[in-house]
Amino acid sequence: MLNNNWKRKFIAIYTGQFFSLLSSAAVQFSIIWWLTDTSGSPLVLTLAGLAGFLPQALVGPIAGTLTDRYSRKMMMILADMTVALGSILLIISIYFSEPSISLVLLVLSIRSLATAFHMPAFQASIPLLAPEEYLTNVAGWGQTVSSLSNIAGPAVGLSLLAVSSLQWVLLLDVFGAVIASGVLLFVHIPRAPKSKEQLTHNFFAEMKEGYQAIVKHPVILKLTITMTVVALLFIPLGTYFPLITRNHFGKGVVEAGIVEMVFAIGLIAGGSLLGVIGERFEKVKTMAVGMLLMGIALFITGWLPHSLFYIFIVLSGLIGLSGPLFSAPFYAFIQTEIQPHLLGRVFSFVTSVSLLATPIGYALAGIIIEFTSVASLFTIAGGFIILNAVITLKVK
Repeated sequence: MLNNNWKRKFIAIYTGQFFSLLSSAAVQFSIIWWLTDTSGSPLVLTLAGLAGFLPQALVGPIAGTLTDRYSRKMMMILADMTVALGSILLIISIYFSEPSISLVLLVLSIRSLATAFHMPAFQASIPLLAPEEYLTNVAGWGQTVSSLSNIAGPAVGLSLLAVSSLQWVLLLDVFGAVIASGVLLFVHIPRAPKSKEQLTHNFFAEMKEGYQAIVKHPVILKLTITMTVVALLFIPLGTYFPLITRNHFGKGVVEAGIVEMVFAIGLIAGGSLLGVIGERFEKVKTMAVGMLLMGIALFITGWLPHSLFYIFIVLSGLIGLSGPLFSAPFYAFIQTEIQPHLLGRVFSFVTSVSLLATPIGYALAGIIIEFTSVASLFTIAGGFIILNAVITLKVK
């Protein structure tokens, strides 16, 4: 199933995915900016956020089951083409008239649905291409590609909006999807082998198998819980980095931009580090170290005096660095422990649980800020993530 050219395959796949992720990040930023500029309504932006992740969270288990049933390569191509069709729909609408906010929200929902199929198909394909001893390296490469695209995407979107219009950003998204799909057409991704007992025509029975694969593996179940808690605590904090920069440290938009840039550089450094060290360290211990580093950096941030903003910049880089250190080994651990024919379902369930926990995290963060301060939020979140790191280290 594996061959000596697996690295070449990944270089090709990640090159195509980079263009797809880059253009998607540019469009996502541009659409949110367009909604902000057009409506200026917090409610509309909230609905846009829900449209961006709720469909993926709700449809995830179904998408994972379909991914395991059919060709994972074709699932990725169809997902990319669906995103392209959504962009084409908006391009046509903009050409004839000003698009309605409802249409834009619909397109965001379509993009989220496509991600629900693309992510598990991609993650479930990795063990079919890479040797087991390189899975953490590959996960690190993926984190690096994702981080680079997430940094460059908004910049590309902003540049295109400044010199042209939203239509050109959407057109870039179409080209990105075509490039990614074109590359996949020339890469052979084998199907996951199934025994006769594993072949079933009962869709819901197959979906249940993915859930049971997590529940019956005590280590993966415990790690999924700890990762969900970290997502619940940390994802809302990403929204409040500018707020702590302004309210706690008394700085402006330039300094907030520097913080975001240093955080992104940390993400790239973390992914690159894993791409090099790979399997030299035990996956669960690497996860615990990443959580511990993030928790300590967040905890210290909340206690920093107003005058030590430059220390916060350094800590932001460490927070970014820590992310890939626990997320990439987690994916690699699942790929190692779960049978290939179940991976699509397992990844979908794991992602859906984390996404569904996110609104709870936002609600808790809002309450904490309302009754204390944004600095206290960072300290509290950091403390709980440190506790999570200790729990993760003892997972057996």
